[in-house]
Amino acid sequence: MFTNYGVSDSLDWLNFDAFRYVFVANMIVSVYSLFEMTAAVWEISRNATLLPEICQVWFDFIHDQVFAYLLLSANSAGTEMARAMKGTCTDGTVFCVQSDIAIALGFFGFLFSGVSALLSGFRVVCFIINGSRFYV
Repeated sequence: MFTNYGVSDSLDWLNFDAFRYVFVANMIVSVYSLFEMTAAVWEISRNATLLPEICQVWFDFIHDQVFAYLLLSANSAGTEMARAMKGTCTDGTVFCVQSDIAIALGFFGFLFSGVSALLSGFRVVCFIINGSRFYV
């Protein structure tokens, strides 16, 4: 969606609030995912968490939940905008194809965020039951 500047379509994703919302939400979740991946590598290499364990468990769980819902709402808004534009999009216009692909990839990202939220929820429950975020 971000790369359609060189295309001669008259449509531009910046002109649609829903598509800007999709782009910004996906960027926010991408930055958070990069941070979490870096924190996980640091945690594995140092054998310690960035925050105290209870804070780390709740931090991961809450942020995974929030960002999963952010992706779901952004991609739902983008889907509605793409559906409303079906009359404008004729003969597979590049803009329309790119917007459909961006929304599909956003829902795919939501799927992974949802799985991450389930796993972090499991870690919270393990911490509450066992006093450790690990199941063992």
